[in-house]
Formats: sequence, C-alpha cells, structure tokens
Amino acid sequence: MIPSLSCEQTVRSRQKQWPRGHEKLLETIADNKKPGKYRQMMHTSERLKEAKSILAAQLRQIRNEACLTGQALASEVGWPKSKVSKIENANQVPTEGDIREWCRVCNADDQTVDLIAAVRNIDSMYIQWRRLEQTGLRHVQQSFMALYRATSQLRVFQHAPIPGLLQTPAYAAAHLRCIMEFREIPNDLDQAVEERIALQSVLGDGAKRFAFIFGEQALHARMCEAAAMMAQLERLTAMTYAPNVSLGILPISAPRTVWPWEGFWIYDADQVRCDTLPGQIRNKQPTDVAIYEKAFTALAESAVYGEAARELIATASAGFQET
Repeated sequence: MIPSLSCEQTVRSRQKQWPRGHEKLLETIADNKKPGKYRQMMHTSERLKEAKSILAAQLRQIRNEACLTGQALASEVGWPKSKVSKIENANQVPTEGDIREWCRVCNADDQTVDLIAAVRNIDSMYIQWRRLEQTGLRHVQQSFMALYRATSQLRVFQHAPIPGLLQTPAYAAAHLRCIMEFREIPNDLDQAVEERIALQSVLGDGAKRFAFIFGEQALHARMCEAAAMMAQLERLTAMTYAPNVSLGILPISAPRTVWPWEGFWIYDADQVRCDTLPGQIRNKQPTDVAIYEKAFTALAESAVYGEAARELIATASAGFQET
C-alpha cells in the first residue's frame, strides 16, 4: 500500500514547499500591478528558470493533492527518491515519460497533455539569435518555410514594422539590413531578401488563411526612401483585396483592451512564436497558445479593415509624396 499524507499534512506541505522561483513570480506579478511599474524584459536564463520553477510547482501540487509523499511516488514508479526531489526543486527537467508516470500515479491524467507541452516548451523555448544567425540571415528565413507550409491558419500581430510576408523587396532589404547592423552578423543581404520574398509564395495557397494585424505607426515609419515606402504601401493596399488574407490596421487613436509588448505569430492553434531582442521564443503549451489567441481576437476587434484600412494607407502614402 502506498504511504499517504493526511489532509492536515497536505496543507502544511503546500504552505512550505512552493519553490522560491514560483514565489518570485507571484511577487513580480503583484509588483507589476502597482502604478508606474512595468515588468522588465527578462534575460533568457531568467525566463528558463521561471518556466522550470512553475513546472516544478505544478508537479508538486499534483503530488500533494494525491496525498503522496515523494518517497511513495518514487517507490511506485521505480525511481530513486532523489529524482522526485530534483524535479520538484527545478534541478531536473522531467522527460515526457516522467510526466506520464507522475500523472498516472497521482490520478491526474487530465493534466498530462498540458504538462508535456510545458516540458517541450522548456526544451525548445529559447533560441538565441546569435545561434541562429552565425552565418547570416538566409538560413533563418529558409527555416520558416516548412512551418508556413504546414500551417493552415497563420495569425500575425506586430506593432511595427510591416510583417515580412507583406514586404516588398526594397522594404525587406532595408529591414533586414537594420537587423544585420544591430546584431553585427554576417552580411548575406541579397540571399536573405531572396529567401524572405520566396516565403510569400504561401500566400498564393487558397486553402490557407492569413490574418495580419499591425499598428498604424508601421505605415509612417520610414524604413526606406519615400518612393520605396510608397511602393510598399501600394502592396498593402493590394493585399486588402486578397480573398484568403485579412489585413487589419490598429489606428493610433483606437481604444484597446489588450496591449501585448511583443509581436507574435500563431501557427494554427499549435504554437506561438515571439521575437525578442536576445532571441526567439516558441511556445507550444495549449493554455498559453489560448491566451495569445484571445489577445489576437481582442486586437482584431480594435483594428480596421477594407476601405477604412485603405484610407489609413492612403494617408500615409500622401505623407511620403510630400517629402
């Protein structure tokens, strides 16, 4: 028979066993609610540490709710006692098999999918740009094609600049040049632009659906010379008529209910990609993906489409004609 904790012991155990990383997260959330407080961008290592701590806390809570000691869980699964302790203190990331066994013994099979997604998320959560861009940007652009082809519905939100799938060659060249200069990476500009434009072939697949939302400021931000900007805006106008493309622009004056700090790409309902200054984040956890979907829906309600979007584009284009 598996040794178990009494209800009173379980309560005491929960009160004292939450990992320090989880407490720090709660303190950060509370601090961010104070007037004038803004959460700073975490370093990659800090984000990983936070994700591991949250997973460890979830697994500890599941064990406690099953009224099992760590020794009982380890004995039932056939693990060394130290393994449970290492996992619950975020010193060891469990494998997918570990998660399945943990949930099986604790009668928490309904949480298996989300927890496995969390493990996968940690494993592939962060890819530093310096690792991706060691030889330039060409292969980075190439790496997106397989995912684009496998995606039936792509939703993109960016404050600015204009999303890559909608860029003209001249705009793309200016944008990628800025990235190369900022990150001090090898210059393979011509090849990178060629690959970025090649990605746009997926827009011609009528079976796919694309939804883009970006800020009005992207229309006015001078990425390249005036003539090239006007050509870019002309392309956006044409894309508002594409049957499988939804192009929404967030007017500067439009009220909003959500304010994402980062741009994000939602691939079907399977994963979300976010780009930060130090690296790229891929999130496959279903509950997190659902939050981004909710945010995208809210942003879509604030955006304008069709003729209203074309009017904003025309206004921006007129501004470049005067320069």
